[in-house]
Amino acid sequence: MTDSSVPSIAQRRRKLPQIKKLAMMAALRSQMWVMSRTSPDKAAARLADLFTTPPRPSVRHWERHAMTQARYTRRRFGALGFLSVYRWVPEGSGPHPKVLLMHGFGGRVSQLSGMAEPLVAAGYEVLGFDAPGHGKSPLRNAGLPDFVDALEMFATQEGMFDTVIGHSMGGSALATALQLGMSAKRAILIAPPVYPGTYLAQAGRMLGATDKVTGRAQALIEAQYGRAFDEFRTPLNASILAQDALILHDREDRQVPLSDGQQVAEAWGGAQLEVTEGLGHTRILRDPSTVALVQTFLMQSV
Repeated sequence: MTDSSVPSIAQRRRKLPQIKKLAMMAALRSQMWVMSRTSPDKAAARLADLFTTPPRPSVRHWERHAMTQARYTRRRFGALGFLSVYRWVPEGSGPHPKVLLMHGFGGRVSQLSGMAEPLVAAGYEVLGFDAPGHGKSPLRNAGLPDFVDALEMFATQEGMFDTVIGHSMGGSALATALQLGMSAKRAILIAPPVYPGTYLAQAGRMLGATDKVTGRAQALIEAQYGRAFDEFRTPLNASILAQDALILHDREDRQVPLSDGQQVAEAWGGAQLEVTEGLGHTRILRDPSTVALVQTFLMQSV
């Protein structure tokens, strides 16, 4: 007889990556704590680098299946290099109204690919690209300004979109790009954050950096891109937009709080806010209830 309270070998193996991740985080936090107090400039540079280095999580099986239906190409995006572009095209002769999918930081187009099939079935051409440093696109570092620049270039190449859909930081990038003149009739933002500085401050606290080091890190990032964080305040950008808008946010989102989505919806005149339950920050992208809300919004705002 085996003791069910003792973890099996398989269970221990599954926990190993998590244990290693926690150990690495503890070591990084210890390093940052010391560096912040002995070499604040080096600590700021390290924090700035970490904040603009997106993770590349493994692709889920359902994403691979959905992406088999997409046409894949690599396209030049100016100084950003060649990015991976995906396109789902309905049957029949075109042109078809276009829907753009924009993932968030550390994400990829495939995370939103569950929306592609129903949108294509409704007659839309669906497009998206992996931002620099994400998915199959190259580069190591990427920030919110890179997302905005890529969106503006893609819009120049593709023309006007019927609808743009952005998740998390991708939603903030879309609001900024629209405010800068990108053309779209409608917008759907899913879990949009309010201000990048809030999340840099959170990262700094989590890693043990001092407030002074975090402030220096923000100044380094702003200098690198030549753009202030204040340019990317989502409610401020949303407040001057006239497109029909739907804001989707889950009540249990642990990465971007519901209050952020509520602020964006309040600032965007006439925007519709839909609050989901129990879907968190990423499951909201593929849940049937979310897809149904998107379809309903598109039908209502024709």
